[in-house]
Amino acid sequence: MSIGQILMNLLINLVAGILIFLLGLFWPVIPKSYRKYLLKMFWGKSVLKDQFVIAYGTLLDSRVVGQNPTSFRFIKRYHDGRTVQIVGPWGNIVGDCEIRSSSYLINTISTFRKNAVPVIADSQAYEGLDKTFIALGSSSSNEITELVLREPNNKFLRFGQDNNGCYIGDIKSERKFYGFTGSIKKDYGMILKIKNRRSTGNYYFVCAGLGEWGTSGASWYLSKRWKELRKDDEFGIVVEVEVGSDSSAIRVFP
Repeated sequence: MSIGQILMNLLINLVAGILIFLLGLFWPVIPKSYRKYLLKMFWGKSVLKDQFVIAYGTLLDSRVVGQNPTSFRFIKRYHDGRTVQIVGPWGNIVGDCEIRSSSYLINTISTFRKNAVPVIADSQAYEGLDKTFIALGSSSSNEITELVLREPNNKFLRFGQDNNGCYIGDIKSERKFYGFTGSIKKDYGMILKIKNRRSTGNYYFVCAGLGEWGTSGASWYLSKRWKELRKDDEFGIVVEVEVGSDSSAIRVFP
Protein backbone atom coordinates (compact mmCIF):
# COMPACT_ATOMS: atom_id res chain seq x y z
CA MET A 1 0.00 0.00 0.00
CA SER A 2 1.41 3.38 -0.97
CA ILE A 3 1.85 6.32 1.39
CA GLY A 4 -0.94 8.16 -0.48
CA GLN A 5 -3.40 5.33 0.13
CA ILE A 6 -2.43 5.17 3.79
CA LEU A 7 -2.98 8.90 4.20
CA MET A 8 -6.31 8.69 2.39
CA ASN A 9 -7.48 5.87 4.67
CA LEU A 10 -6.42 7.84 7.73
CA LEU A 11 -8.32 10.88 6.46
CA ILE A 12 -11.47 8.83 5.79
CA ASN A 13 -11.28 7.23 9.24
CA LEU A 14 -10.67 10.61 10.86
CA VAL A 15 -13.67 12.22 9.11
CA ALA A 16 -15.88 9.23 9.94
CA GLY A 17 -14.78 9.40 13.57
CA ILE A 18 -15.57 13.11 13.74
CA LEU A 19 -19.02 12.58 12.21
CA ILE A 20 -19.80 9.75 14.63
CA PHE A 21 -18.63 11.91 17.55
CA LEU A 22 -20.76 14.87 16.45
CA LEU A 23 -23.80 12.65 15.86
CA GLY A 24 -23.45 11.20 19.36
CA LEU A 25 -22.99 14.69 20.79
CA PHE A 26 -26.05 16.23 19.15
CA TRP A 27 -28.32 13.17 18.95
CA PRO A 28 -30.21 14.00 22.19
CA VAL A 29 -30.81 17.51 20.92
CA ILE A 30 -32.07 16.72 17.41
CA PRO A 31 -35.45 15.21 18.38
CA LYS A 32 -36.23 18.08 20.77
CA SER A 33 -35.21 20.67 18.18
CA TYR A 34 -37.52 19.04 15.66
CA ARG A 35 -40.35 19.03 18.19
CA LYS A 36 -39.75 22.73 18.80
CA TYR A 37 -39.96 23.33 15.06
CA LEU A 38 -43.29 21.50 14.89
CA LEU A 39 -44.45 23.43 17.94
CA LYS A 40 -43.75 26.80 16.29
CA MET A 41 -45.32 25.74 13.01
CA PHE A 42 -48.61 24.90 14.74
CA TRP A 43 -48.84 27.22 17.76
CA GLY A 44 -47.15 30.24 16.19
CA LYS A 45 -43.73 31.85 16.25
CA SER A 46 -44.23 33.15 19.82
CA VAL A 47 -45.03 29.81 21.45
CA LEU A 48 -41.72 29.82 23.36
CA LYS A 49 -41.91 33.52 24.25
CA ASP A 50 -44.02 35.79 26.44
CA GLN A 51 -46.11 36.74 23.39
CA PHE A 52 -47.93 33.40 23.75
CA VAL A 53 -50.86 33.80 26.14
CA ILE A 54 -53.78 31.80 27.51
CA ALA A 55 -56.74 34.13 28.07
CA TYR A 56 -59.55 33.06 30.38
CA GLY A 57 -62.95 34.71 30.69
CA THR A 58 -63.76 36.60 33.87
CA LEU A 59 -67.19 36.94 35.46
CA LEU A 60 -68.43 39.31 38.16
CA ASP A 61 -70.76 38.24 40.95
CA SER A 62 -73.99 40.16 40.37
CA ARG A 63 -74.48 40.41 44.15
CA VAL A 64 -71.35 42.56 44.37
CA VAL A 65 -72.65 45.23 42.02
CA GLY A 66 -76.15 45.23 43.54
CA GLN A 67 -77.29 47.34 46.44
CA ASN A 68 -76.30 46.20 49.93
CA PRO A 69 -74.43 43.02 48.86
CA THR A 70 -74.40 40.27 51.47
CA SER A 71 -71.10 39.60 53.20
CA PHE A 72 -71.20 35.80 53.00
CA ARG A 73 -72.14 35.04 49.41
CA PHE A 74 -70.34 31.70 48.94
CA ILE A 75 -70.42 28.26 50.54
CA LYS A 76 -67.45 25.94 50.99
CA ARG A 77 -68.52 22.28 51.12
CA TYR A 78 -66.09 19.74 52.63
CA HIS A 79 -65.94 16.07 51.70
CA ASP A 80 -67.44 15.01 55.03
CA GLY A 81 -70.57 17.09 54.46
CA ARG A 82 -69.65 20.17 56.50
CA THR A 83 -70.43 23.56 54.95
CA VAL A 84 -69.04 26.96 55.79
CA GLN A 85 -70.29 30.31 54.54
CA ILE A 86 -67.48 32.62 53.40
CA VAL A 87 -67.09 36.09 51.94
CA GLY A 88 -65.28 34.80 48.84
CA PRO A 89 -63.88 36.95 46.04
CA TRP A 90 -65.06 40.50 45.45
CA GLY A 91 -63.25 40.62 42.13
CA ASN A 92 -63.49 38.43 39.06
CA ILE A 93 -64.61 34.79 39.26
CA VAL A 94 -63.22 31.95 37.10
CA GLY A 95 -64.96 28.66 36.36
CA ASP A 96 -63.53 25.20 37.07
CA CYS A 97 -63.58 24.34 33.37
CA GLU A 98 -61.15 27.12 32.49
CA ILE A 99 -58.74 26.05 35.22
CA ARG A 100 -58.80 22.50 33.86
CA SER A 101 -58.41 23.83 30.32
CA SER A 102 -55.38 25.90 31.26
CA SER A 103 -53.70 22.95 32.95
CA TYR A 104 -54.04 20.73 29.86
CA LEU A 105 -52.52 23.32 27.56
CA ILE A 106 -49.77 24.38 29.97
CA ASN A 107 -48.67 20.78 30.52
CA THR A 108 -48.40 20.26 26.76
CA ILE A 109 -46.42 23.41 25.96
CA SER A 110 -44.39 24.16 29.10
CA THR A 111 -41.98 21.25 28.48
CA PHE A 112 -40.33 23.28 25.72
CA ARG A 113 -40.37 26.67 27.44
CA LYS A 114 -37.90 28.26 29.84
CA ASN A 115 -40.53 30.59 31.30
CA ALA A 116 -44.03 29.84 32.52
CA VAL A 117 -46.91 30.18 30.07
CA PRO A 118 -48.69 33.50 30.78
CA VAL A 119 -52.32 33.02 31.84
CA ILE A 120 -54.29 36.28 32.00
CA ALA A 121 -57.83 37.62 32.13
CA ASP A 122 -59.57 38.48 28.89
CA SER A 123 -59.82 42.13 29.95
CA GLN A 124 -56.05 42.32 30.36
CA ALA A 125 -55.45 40.45 27.09
CA TYR A 126 -57.14 43.26 25.18
CA GLU A 127 -54.19 45.51 26.03
CA GLY A 128 -52.01 43.75 23.45
CA LEU A 129 -53.58 41.79 20.61
CA ASP A 130 -50.37 41.26 18.60
CA LYS A 131 -49.70 37.86 20.16
CA THR A 132 -50.75 34.24 19.90
CA PHE A 133 -53.80 33.73 22.12
CA ILE A 134 -55.66 30.66 23.29
CA ALA A 135 -59.04 31.98 24.41
CA LEU A 136 -60.98 29.76 26.80
CA GLY A 137 -64.74 29.93 27.00
CA SER A 138 -67.51 31.16 24.73
CA SER A 139 -68.08 34.71 23.54
CA SER A 140 -70.57 35.26 26.37
CA SER A 141 -67.83 34.82 28.99
CA ASN A 142 -64.59 35.69 27.16
CA GLU A 143 -64.11 38.93 25.25
CA ILE A 144 -61.13 37.55 23.30
CA THR A 145 -63.32 34.72 22.02
CA GLU A 146 -65.92 37.27 20.97
CA LEU A 147 -63.24 39.19 19.05
CA VAL A 148 -61.84 36.09 17.34
CA LEU A 149 -65.23 34.78 16.23
CA ARG A 150 -66.03 38.03 14.43
CA GLU A 151 -62.67 38.25 12.67
CA PRO A 152 -63.16 38.28 8.86
CA ASN A 153 -60.91 35.23 8.41
CA ASN A 154 -63.09 33.11 10.68
CA LYS A 155 -64.89 31.20 7.97
CA PHE A 156 -65.42 28.15 10.15
CA LEU A 157 -67.56 28.20 13.29
CA ARG A 158 -69.83 30.43 15.32
CA PHE A 159 -72.20 30.33 18.29
CA GLY A 160 -75.90 30.88 17.72
CA GLN A 161 -79.31 30.53 19.27
CA ASP A 162 -82.72 29.72 17.81
CA ASN A 163 -86.00 28.21 18.96
CA ASN A 164 -84.24 24.90 19.64
CA GLY A 165 -81.66 26.47 21.93
CA CYS A 166 -77.99 27.40 21.76
CA TYR A 167 -75.76 25.75 19.20
CA ILE A 168 -72.34 25.68 17.54
CA GLY A 169 -72.80 26.28 13.83
CA ASP A 170 -70.65 25.64 10.79
CA ILE A 171 -70.57 28.88 8.79
CA LYS A 172 -70.28 27.22 5.36
CA SER A 173 -72.78 24.37 5.61
CA GLU A 174 -74.97 25.95 8.32
CA ARG A 175 -74.96 22.63 10.16
CA LYS A 176 -75.82 23.07 13.84
CA PHE A 177 -74.78 21.17 16.97
CA TYR A 178 -77.16 21.41 19.94
CA GLY A 179 -75.99 20.23 23.32
CA PHE A 180 -77.72 18.45 26.21
CA THR A 181 -80.44 16.84 24.11
CA GLY A 182 -81.68 13.26 24.04
CA SER A 183 -81.67 10.66 26.80
CA ILE A 184 -77.88 10.92 27.27
CA LYS A 185 -76.90 14.57 27.68
CA LYS A 186 -73.74 15.51 25.82
CA ASP A 187 -71.90 18.79 25.50
CA TYR A 188 -70.24 20.16 22.38
CA GLY A 189 -67.15 22.31 22.04
CA MET A 190 -65.36 24.14 19.26
CA ILE A 191 -61.65 24.34 18.52
CA LEU A 192 -60.82 27.24 16.24
CA LYS A 193 -57.47 28.33 14.82
CA ILE A 194 -57.10 31.38 12.59
CA LYS A 195 -54.20 33.66 11.69
CA ASN A 196 -53.67 36.77 13.77
CA ARG A 197 -53.96 39.49 11.14
CA ARG A 198 -52.30 41.95 13.54
CA SER A 199 -49.09 39.95 13.86
CA THR A 200 -47.66 37.76 11.10
CA GLY A 201 -46.70 34.31 12.33
CA ASN A 202 -49.05 34.40 15.33
CA TYR A 203 -52.49 32.82 15.68
CA TYR A 204 -55.75 33.05 17.54
CA PHE A 205 -57.09 29.84 19.09
CA VAL A 206 -60.47 29.32 20.72
CA CYS A 207 -61.54 26.42 22.93
CA ALA A 208 -65.16 26.99 23.84
CA GLY A 209 -68.22 24.92 24.58
CA LEU A 210 -71.94 25.24 24.86
CA GLY A 211 -71.38 24.25 28.49
CA GLU A 212 -68.40 23.94 30.79
CA TRP A 213 -67.45 20.42 29.71
CA GLY A 214 -67.48 21.47 26.08
CA THR A 215 -64.82 24.08 26.86
CA SER A 216 -62.55 21.84 28.93
CA GLY A 217 -63.11 18.86 26.61
CA ALA A 218 -62.10 20.96 23.60
CA SER A 219 -58.97 22.10 25.44
CA TRP A 220 -58.09 18.53 26.36
CA TYR A 221 -58.53 17.44 22.73
CA LEU A 222 -56.35 20.28 21.42
CA SER A 223 -53.61 19.56 23.95
CA LYS A 224 -53.55 15.85 23.05
CA ARG A 225 -54.24 15.92 19.31
CA TRP A 226 -52.50 19.06 18.06
CA LYS A 227 -49.97 17.04 16.07
CA GLU A 228 -52.82 15.50 14.07
CA LEU A 229 -54.21 18.99 13.35
CA ARG A 230 -50.99 20.71 12.31
CA LYS A 231 -51.46 20.07 8.56
CA ASP A 232 -54.10 22.84 8.47
CA ASP A 233 -52.94 26.43 8.89
CA GLU A 234 -56.45 27.50 9.86
CA PHE A 235 -59.35 25.29 10.89
CA GLY A 236 -62.48 24.89 12.97
CA ILE A 237 -63.59 21.56 14.42
CA VAL A 238 -66.39 20.43 16.72
CA VAL A 239 -65.93 17.87 19.50
CA GLU A 240 -68.55 15.91 21.42
CA VAL A 241 -67.94 15.51 25.14
CA GLU A 242 -69.51 13.29 27.77
CA VAL A 243 -70.52 15.49 30.68
CA GLY A 244 -68.05 14.91 33.49
CA SER A 245 -65.19 13.56 31.37
CA ASP A 246 -62.87 15.82 29.36
CA SER A 247 -60.95 12.84 28.02
CA SER A 248 -64.11 11.56 26.35
CA ALA A 249 -63.89 14.32 23.73
CA ILE A 250 -64.12 13.03 20.17
CA ARG A 251 -64.10 14.92 16.90
CA VAL A 252 -67.50 14.88 15.20
CA PHE A 253 -67.12 17.64 12.62
CA PRO A 254 -65.82 17.96 9.99
